[in-house]
Amino acid sequence: MPELPEVEYAARSLRRWAAGRRIEAVELDPRAGRIVRPAVPRAFARAVEGARIGAVDRIGKHLLIALEKEGAPLGLLSHLGMTGKWLRGGEGGAAPSHSRARLRLDDGVVLHYQDARLFGRLRLVPGARFQDVPEIAALGPDPLERGVDPGALAAALARSALPVKVKIMDQRLLPGVGNIHASEACFRARIDPRRPARSVSRAEARRIAAGVLASFRATLEAEHGPEIAYVEEPGAENPFLVYAREGERCPRCRRDEIRRIVQAQRATFFCPRCQR
Repeated sequence: MPELPEVEYAARSLRRWAAGRRIEAVELDPRAGRIVRPAVPRAFARAVEGARIGAVDRIGKHLLIALEKEGAPLGLLSHLGMTGKWLRGGEGGAAPSHSRARLRLDDGVVLHYQDARLFGRLRLVPGARFQDVPEIAALGPDPLERGVDPGALAAALARSALPVKVKIMDQRLLPGVGNIHASEACFRARIDPRRPARSVSRAEARRIAAGVLASFRATLEAEHGPEIAYVEEPGAENPFLVYAREGERCPRCRRDEIRRIVQAQRATFFCPRCQR
């Protein structure tokens, strides 16, 4: 499932592949109506065809793609959902499986939006006013771009009775932190994910802030190749310290096994000896 590092990798790839290029044609899969809603597929294609791609930004798990058409700005908001990816193909090449949208650029490159489960979104934003989109306006400061303020994090945790791992997945607090990196950050900080958030001290909040950023950076360093690799995909490597490692020896203490529990309907992985 894509979280901040995977979406950051997608943003970097799109800048490299497409910045400054003109979209010559758009093709949509018959099932793409679910992805481009509330626009209808034909209107979506008409709006995007002929536009030039400008800046590609990111906040949390959202890609903000600025377009310009006939001198007017237009935005394309891309959320990868659970299985979305942007892939680069060549003109005349076979489309990858589950390619839902294909943008043919003026240099022959074809951008494929691939999404097996159809949970992603490609949303037109008039005037590229991304700040007016409610789901963007509700986000807190981006951790990778702005850092994590330990004092603000400690204050937010102190007001919550939720388990700390659940609380740090709040996108108003730490946009981009999802199930994987919440588990990883708690492990790096030596914090039991089951503890009430309000029990976390200021010093421990600093460790969580550092753990979030360390987990993001380690994941970005592990990404390579032409497309994002998701740990859930068959044959994919697992670059994480504890996520999806139930039953394995803790990589820090080497004395206990990683345990899996369910919190807020999501799997949490932790070391019961190291994390207090």
